[in-house]
Amino acid sequence: MLLNIFTSIRPKVAILFFLLAGTGIYAQNSVEKALFTEGFENVRHISKAGKEIIFIESESFTYGDRVIESVKGAIESLYPEFKSKNVEVFLMDDRIPKFRMYSTLAGDASGAKWYSDFNVSEGIAELNKLDGKKFENSSFGKVDLKFYPIFRFKNARLDVMYLLQLNINPTLEISLWRGATATAQVIFPLVNDYSTEEGRIRPGFLTLSQQFRLPFNIHAMATVGNFNMFRAGADLKLYKPVGSRIGVYAQMSYTAYSIPFFSDWYYTSPDKFTWKVGANYIVKPWNLMFNMNLAKYLGNDLSVRGEVTRYFRNAAVGFYVQTMDIPDFPVNGGFYFAISLPPYKHKRNKFVRVSAGNYFPLEYIARPYTEHGRYFTTSPDENSSYNFFTKMRLNQIILNSTNN
Repeated sequence: MLLNIFTSIRPKVAILFFLLAGTGIYAQNSVEKALFTEGFENVRHISKAGKEIIFIESESFTYGDRVIESVKGAIESLYPEFKSKNVEVFLMDDRIPKFRMYSTLAGDASGAKWYSDFNVSEGIAELNKLDGKKFENSSFGKVDLKFYPIFRFKNARLDVMYLLQLNINPTLEISLWRGATATAQVIFPLVNDYSTEEGRIRPGFLTLSQQFRLPFNIHAMATVGNFNMFRAGADLKLYKPVGSRIGVYAQMSYTAYSIPFFSDWYYTSPDKFTWKVGANYIVKPWNLMFNMNLAKYLGNDLSVRGEVTRYFRNAAVGFYVQTMDIPDFPVNGGFYFAISLPPYKHKRNKFVRVSAGNYFPLEYIARPYTEHGRYFTTSPDENSSYNFFTKMRLNQIILNSTNN
């Protein structure tokens, strides 16, 4: 009897399968397969009349010129597979389109001239027309285990030159639904001359972030959880590109005092509202970024800060000056840098990828205070050189450099 039932429903199952295949499931085409092999994630290729549209995410490569070079090289090598010579590539972050590269390929396509902007609306509209699975090699549910080296020093005692601190902080970053990432970090002190509490193994960043795009091409990221600088709460960042060189941004945060340990968690009710508004400007021929902002910092002080950052292939270095709301200390300044950490291509083994953090950052601040002029960060890969407000602009700087 069971055999008869199976025999009778088998043709119906086959018909249902092919119907589903025609409506929601698509076969990976040769372009998507090649990009998947190169290590890209969240890939989709749409071929329409007169244009090839490609969505791509390059988490396998560290930020910087390697992202742009890898995308350009892959697309130019696939030119024979395209039906049209006009190509648009949308770079994404957590499956949110952020940046557009476009070119008209000809001949063997090598050395093609590429252009860029932040006009991603048309690409998003094409993506929203699709049924079924959006991306090939989706990052959904996949895990990155990253190790962030942290080095700090301060001159606070007369009997020693400097107090040192060196931590290796393993961090799990889990890709969730579109635009969402969960982060869980453990702080492992290796060398500690700071406080007794900072010499203990303890939780670090414990956050959930959600990226989304608002009308008028405003990119946003909301984050809740435990941050650094002994703060926990909610944070919202907004960034809007204006033209080819300028971007404006804002940040608002409502946080509480927080010191988590594995045995106890010391915290208060939310007591700090901090904010920041500013703009950045790029000077393309020299890979420079100028940044100016006004902020209310953790010391409840208002401060104006100006920065200039020079970006190189494997590093960035910058200088800053800021006003201080302290009568005896009205102006302060310092420098910062970030060095790209090898390996420069991170391969994912199934659902887990192990690597160092993208950069080792360090900021030198000469100050006799703890919270004045200081703001926390909401993720371990955020620093003065590379953050939510600069990452999109850096793609444009680097693409212009490679074209020259």
